[in-house]
Amino acid sequence: MLVTIAGAEPVDQTGSALPGGKMHFTEAQKNLLVGLFFALLSLLFIFVVNKYGIEQPTANYQAGSAAIAPNFFPNMICWLTFAFSLGLTIESFMGMRRDARTAKLSEAPGEVKQEKKDPEEKKSGTIAFISRITGMGIMFLMYYVTDYLGIIISGFFFYLLYAGLTGEQRPLRAVLGAAITTMTLYYFFVKIAVVPMPLGLLSDIL
Repeated sequence: MLVTIAGAEPVDQTGSALPGGKMHFTEAQKNLLVGLFFALLSLLFIFVVNKYGIEQPTANYQAGSAAIAPNFFPNMICWLTFAFSLGLTIESFMGMRRDARTAKLSEAPGEVKQEKKDPEEKKSGTIAFISRITGMGIMFLMYYVTDYLGIIISGFFFYLLYAGLTGEQRPLRAVLGAAITTMTLYYFFVKIAVVPMPLGLLSDIL
């Protein structure tokens, strides 16, 4: 099936460039590239940056002075990013296969069908694409600011950012959710599980 967009060269529904036309990426192909990029970036941080860039306890390290290694939280964030990226990659790959099947079934011998993509649909797809990149970028940003701000402050603001990215339109609900979530995690890990967490700016208060 041929797909044409106003002001652009014709491309087929699977995202391939037609002879004499420009390369066009479908929504599924864009998401696949994003997922692969952040999955590889996560592995790079886990096995290279965190491994050699974060100082680990030496042989003289006293057991019991800390319950977890210094690279525990950075690795946890990177593994979560990898998991989300892998999920996005798989979902996008399946979407590409569905697009290919749909395009194949829609083709008729000797028939060329022209379609015009809805501008609103294109706009919403672009916004969703940017939101996914921003969401994954936020996880890496948290890696760098948690030690300074602390897990409570950084977790609170990152919760609000993710709430906005996922379409939450009630500020009070987002603020309450961020406060309850961060304080619950703090109380569980620090008070119950006795796992030291970076408190940052709140270290003198808590």
